[in-house]
Amino acid sequence: MGLIAVTLVVVACMWISNFIYKRAKYIFERISVFQGPVALPVIGNLMQFHFKPEEFFEQAQGLSYLLRSRQERLCRVWFGPMPFILMYGPQECEAVLGSNKMLHKPVHFSKPDKWRSRRKLLTPTFHYEILKDFVEVYNRHGRTLLEKFLKIADRGLYEDIFHTVTLCTLDVICEAALGICIDAQKNPHSPYLEAVFRMKVIVQQRQVKPQYYPESLFNLIGDGKEQARCVKILHEFTGNV
Repeated sequence: MGLIAVTLVVVACMWISNFIYKRAKYIFERISVFQGPVALPVIGNLMQFHFKPEEFFEQAQGLSYLLRSRQERLCRVWFGPMPFILMYGPQECEAVLGSNKMLHKPVHFSKPDKWRSRRKLLTPTFHYEILKDFVEVYNRHGRTLLEKFLKIADRGLYEDIFHTVTLCTLDVICEAALGICIDAQKNPHSPYLEAVFRMKVIVQQRQVKPQYYPESLFNLIGDGKEQARCVKILHEFTGNV
């Protein structure tokens, strides 16, 4: 009986190992056709990237500039054993975003029948003639942004304005598209805004940490609970709009 059990375990291990090997070979052969920085075994390109969201974004931008100088628009990077394709060309992005096989859940990327039933409602909403009605909204929040820029200029110091512009963008989008004023520029520490920026960090951190890819591990040792809390705040906000 013991010999049978050992044999079954060995056979199962061999089958699993063979499956993993074939799967890894299948992925590697297809990913290898794309260019990218030299990757190390197991860890891939993790040692070449910074984990902070802002620094990672700047590195991704740097790769895009390098590819643009070479007239290329695709790049391959390995985060541990997981390959990622960075796309910088409009044609490549359109091919992925327009594929119902790649993206099938959101309305904008749903099946044709589902999309057609909603198109008549969505298309007029984003017509440029309607946007003219929100010029006052753009101007008001733009003036608030300009006042912040003037204060920054008076200090005479270098300052990153990315976050400042992001708050203005949120003000404009929420009031113009949702009809609600969140005053992000004047109240940047509201629960909704903190949840938005916290989710940005969680998502970007998870992208560069392969140990958090499995949902169970992410919830156990990662920021799974924190993500659930932020998602709840975001859903409550949209539900109250």
